[in-house]
Amino acid sequence: MFSRDIYSEEWGNNISNFSTEKLNEIVPLATAGIEVRSSAFLVEEYNQFMQQRKSDITGKVLQIKAILLEKYADLLNQKIGWIDTLNAITTETIGVIEIKSAPGWRGSVRLKEASDLIKELNSALKEFKKRDFLSITPKVEDLKVVYKWIETFNVPHFYFQVFFDKVYGISFQKILELISNPELEEDKYFIGDEDSKNQNKWTVKIDYKEGQEVGFKVEMPDHTSVMRKLGRGRLLFHVKFNGGAAYLDVDNLRNTLGIGENEF
Repeated sequence: MFSRDIYSEEWGNNISNFSTEKLNEIVPLATAGIEVRSSAFLVEEYNQFMQQRKSDITGKVLQIKAILLEKYADLLNQKIGWIDTLNAITTETIGVIEIKSAPGWRGSVRLKEASDLIKELNSALKEFKKRDFLSITPKVEDLKVVYKWIETFNVPHFYFQVFFDKVYGISFQKILELISNPELEEDKYFIGDEDSKNQNKWTVKIDYKEGQEVGFKVEMPDHTSVMRKLGRGRLLFHVKFNGGAAYLDVDNLRNTLGIGENEF
């Protein structure tokens, strides 16, 4: 991204084919470097789905808790700590409470029933804690490349995550601040295993809400099927998009990029 005062029309709309020498002259003049990441999700519908999912799991957990206390309290009183653990489970604590291991009681039919219910309860608690946010997804190996790029050209870098209804932006500096704090892992970001959707590379998954909403509305494009004929008579089909638009929140965009009103 260049300011109008600095940008030269002779560069055209694509500088990627310029020589290294030419790029070394041009890039340090930029206001910002932006990497655009795409996502096939609708933010609002995803959030609604996850809220309903958490509500369903909460209901299941509280129902199992009630059954255990109503039907098996006499047995659980003989097992140290289980009554206190169950009483500690509420709508407020469900996201943090832990049952380290489910028992394997088999001494009687009722003990086995109680043990199986606790296993089901434990499984639901783990399911509740699974990552439930859409994410901005820089690849781990790319972070070193971006850092070197910033160091070389002295131009700030930003990630923009484009969903099908909104766009969120975050600075590379904030990404580093987040992932350098291990206490925030599993809360504001996750380090994903090798991801087949990301060329089997380790990926940082940062809660998109850590960024700013720089695009508040997206008009969906039209899409059509396109056929290409390859060698030996092989046919290849893919989707082609036409049109579509995104509406920027200019104030948030300026704030994310750290630029003044006179610059954009």
